[in-house]
Amino acid sequence: MNPLTLVASVLVFGLLILAHEFGHFIAAKRAGIRVVEFAIGFGPRLGGWRRGDTVYSVRLFPVGGFTLLAGMDPDEEPGEDGFASKSVGQRATVLAAGPLMNFALTMVLFSLMFAVFGLPVGTDADSTVIGQVIPGFPAERAGLEPGDAILAIDGREVGTWDEVVESIDSSPGREMVLLVQRGEETLTFEVTPTVDPENPEEGFLGIAPTLVYRRVGPLEALYMGVTETWRVLVAWLSGLVGLLLGRAPLDLAGPVMTVKFIGVTAKSGLANLMYLAGFLSLNIGLFNLLPFPALDGGRLSFLAYEGVTGRKVDPRKESLVHFLGFAALILLIILVTYRDVARL
Repeated sequence: MNPLTLVASVLVFGLLILAHEFGHFIAAKRAGIRVVEFAIGFGPRLGGWRRGDTVYSVRLFPVGGFTLLAGMDPDEEPGEDGFASKSVGQRATVLAAGPLMNFALTMVLFSLMFAVFGLPVGTDADSTVIGQVIPGFPAERAGLEPGDAILAIDGREVGTWDEVVESIDSSPGREMVLLVQRGEETLTFEVTPTVDPENPEEGFLGIAPTLVYRRVGPLEALYMGVTETWRVLVAWLSGLVGLLLGRAPLDLAGPVMTVKFIGVTAKSGLANLMYLAGFLSLNIGLFNLLPFPALDGGRLSFLAYEGVTGRKVDPRKESLVHFLGFAALILLIILVTYRDVARL
């Protein structure tokens, strides 16, 4: 793993986790629930400090985090400042605050991206500079990077992106030789286009052109940030419905592929990295709202039952269900990670 990928991954994961756990943290504080520990990461504690009744800590593995609340353990003595002693509405607010904070972070990141870099309005058709390299496709495996300028393909000079696309489209499964300018270096790459997923008769390398941006004001940037968040949210839900109805395949990316994608995106510029961070934040928020044990959505399902029936589920039985759900999630992560490594 190169330093850029490491730094970008830690920053992105750290930001997303911090936002999620801060949502739980601030909602718990407002509800009068004592926060025992606020942690970024999992595993052994690297350091921390205590302020009031709360321990703030940083753990070894920065791929998660937790907000430990008083009264969550079924064997714990009940107290007025415990989670279990609060109303259904207060407990639901605390659980939902994490995903909602991820949604808010997505809107902030998208809005900042539009405010700082502008609104993408098209591509630079007169340039052969690669704007993005998609992980898992031939260009990335061959070593091409964002910022590379394609000078020639199979000995023929290319001066526009349309010429690049024409050469790739006509060469599915045939090895191509690309002459590329990278900084002060002129490099040669041998790469074989795969079949275009959307058009089996055309080739596909997994590269995209450089985007052209239009400057926008802060209000338009905010509006576009909210609009883009809504668009991605609707697309995510549509994909979930398609998956449940069997109309779309299940294609999960685990931690390894996500880190790899972050690294590739970081090379293409801060704008793309901000967008990816917002996209991942929204995905984390939506995933946590799924009614699956151990997730916030699973806990909200138990609260919904309590709110409708007026009967609280036995805390020990609920705790067992969440433990089994957590174990299933860990197993899923292991399986997806194994597949990620096999695809490298």
